Amino acid sequence: MTDVPFTRTETPVLEPITMINAFTVPVEESERFLRRWKSNAEIMAGKPGFVRARLHQSLINGAELRYVNVAHWESGAQLEEAQKDPEWHANTLRMLNDPELHIQARPSIYEVVVEVEPGARLLP
Repeated sequence: MTDVPFTRTETPVLEPITMINAFTVPVEESERFLRRWKSNAEIMAGKPGFVRARLHQSLINGAELRYVNVAHWESGAQLEEAQKDPEWHANTLRMLNDPELHIQARPSIYEVVVEVEPGARLLP
């Protein structure tokens, strides 16, 4: 049985964060994975501090990381609070422990350290 992969820090992050979760998903299991992922995303979309999430799919069938979720939150503390939801927790366990899904999740949280816009010059 796989535990839910939480994204916690030692001290709550009060600034905006980006949660990136990369998934290994066999091509033939994609539809089932997408149904499970959407169910979890609907729960998180209703939580305070949720800004948006985008699930990216690799255009290369043999890619190890077939799906990458990029979710933006107003703060890391709000994401941590949202992850305490029992419904989200149960749905995540169902997805990770589904015997018909052979997936692995690799979540982490990030803050922006460099932002590049068109025509920008990046100085050392």
